[in-house]
Amino acid sequence: MKVAFSTGRPAHVSLPANLLAARGLDVTLYTAAYRSRFRGLDARVRLRWVPQLVSSLHFLTGVQLPRPAQRADTTVYDWMVAARMDDCDLFWGWATGALAAGCAARRRGARFVLDRACPHVDVQQALLREECERLQVRYRPEPHWFRKRQLAEYDQADIILVPSEYSRRSFSAEMQAKVLVAPLFGRLPRAQSASRERGPDEPFTFGTVGGQPLRKGFLYLLQAWERLRLPNARLLLRTDARLDNSPVLRELLRRLPNVKIVGYVKDMGDFYRRCDAFVFPTLDDGFGMALVEAMASGLPAIATTHCGAAELFTQDQDLLVIPARDAVALAEAMEQLYGSARLRESLSRNALQALYRIQGKEEYFLYAQALNRVMQCAGLPIP
Repeated sequence: MKVAFSTGRPAHVSLPANLLAARGLDVTLYTAAYRSRFRGLDARVRLRWVPQLVSSLHFLTGVQLPRPAQRADTTVYDWMVAARMDDCDLFWGWATGALAAGCAARRRGARFVLDRACPHVDVQQALLREECERLQVRYRPEPHWFRKRQLAEYDQADIILVPSEYSRRSFSAEMQAKVLVAPLFGRLPRAQSASRERGPDEPFTFGTVGGQPLRKGFLYLLQAWERLRLPNARLLLRTDARLDNSPVLRELLRRLPNVKIVGYVKDMGDFYRRCDAFVFPTLDDGFGMALVEAMASGLPAIATTHCGAAELFTQDQDLLVIPARDAVALAEAMEQLYGSARLRESLSRNALQALYRIQGKEEYFLYAQALNRVMQCAGLPIP
């Protein structure tokens, strides 16, 4: 059986590609990225390079062209994959860049799997529009023609694969019939001690990780932090984003000297070891691998209801879960962790046990089970 994947950038394509190659399937990956960028990609997976000029320019030079140019680049890449692709039994494409190739594969008798890590585009854009208003930054909507392409992808796909119920619920009840959940849970980092040794004068440290201020909930985290005013405490924000582009965030950071922005970190384990607790105030994470990494590092954690990874754990036993966009609830949860060593130790211990239980007897157990459902729903034999 032949399987074709298409993704302009690495994403998590190595996960399904490796699992299918290990089962003896003939797997080809169409991509604009070089093999060296795919961490741990099985040697049995063949690569067919397809140019994506704007994306490659950004990767090589850091130059970011306007969004319309990026979207046009994605569309041209998709057309080129459709023109170059060999016949296959299953086509697996990444959302926003798989419409032409997916339709071409279906015309040749293949099944079309659309991999969409985030919620439905309209749900996500509504959230971003509201957040732009709150952060006082300009909202830049998707071009109308590109949104139509995304909606057409949903319609044309035989299966829409998402990493969480959070993402699945964003689709209409009618469309949910073909939406399958495959949690991106796999290899665990080496477990760390549930608590770090802190000197008597060293501040209690909360840490968070996020790239996009509009989606990661930094506004509500900083509002919660200002409300708390914890003695001998600090907050580390690991991000490369320019938070000062938002007047609201800029003013909050000016008033909060015990908040530190942390830039590039070669080994995220080093960052987690600097923290006593992890807080993930995200507004929109289909999965949220940083939460799993932090919990595997022994950190007691707080997440929101908009974090897909939190669905794998038991609330108040393995981690604390609060509503998204709720600075008051977030402050209360952070105060709980700050004030109770017993709670921190309990959450850390239970989280580590849950992580190994979820992993099961083999790496990527949950994803492998979901892969069986994909094959079954596609009407293909399970290898």
